Amino acid sequence: METQNGSAATTSRRAGEVVGTSVAEFEAQASKLHAAPPIGTLVSVRLDPMTVYAVVAGSWTDGIDVGARPVLRGRDGCEDAQIYQAHPDLEFVLRTCFRSLVVGFRDGSGRHQYLPPIAVPIHYSVTVCSHDEVERFAAEMHYFRTLLEAQNAPNEDVIATHIRLVASISSPPRGPSEYLVRAGREVATLLRDDHQRLRAILQRIRPAETSSSSMLA
Repeated sequence: METQNGSAATTSRRAGEVVGTSVAEFEAQASKLHAAPPIGTLVSVRLDPMTVYAVVAGSWTDGIDVGARPVLRGRDGCEDAQIYQAHPDLEFVLRTCFRSLVVGFRDGSGRHQYLPPIAVPIHYSVTVCSHDEVERFAAEMHYFRTLLEAQNAPNEDVIATHIRLVASISSPPRGPSEYLVRAGREVATLLRDDHQRLRAILQRIRPAETSSSSMLA
């Protein structure tokens, strides 16, 4: 998937640590301030012998202490990144967290695109999946329904961004174009009775030279 600065990461990397958990989703604190994985990123938590997969659905930054809100720091021309240089303590009083929707798991019998039997444990590492792992998991698209039906999430943006990210690392012979067509058809099947949502997602995922009709052909 993509790193915070937009470059592609070909290997897995630790993105954070689980701080809140349920079977259907988990919250993690990012390893670095302002460095949460982008929405749509496929991440994993390894429990051994099971690995749980999830898609990032949002991120935020707030104070570590409950009830303590950040206050204005920029004064006398000290703005933006300069504020963090002038106040290095901010790294210790602020935190960035991200929410991830569980979309499947892998165990000794293979990969499954439905909820695991247990929630991931608190304090376990959250890792951004490697390109190979993303391609293997995304070969089937049954988990799209989970992303579309998640509560209190920007569903259209999450699934569209996820589809674009997977397409961007899809290998030949299929490649990005074929993946986008397959993904568009899968979304169209799931949203066949909701044309407004379908149109919104297709507009977000189609390349400039590809029309919605060709993706559904």
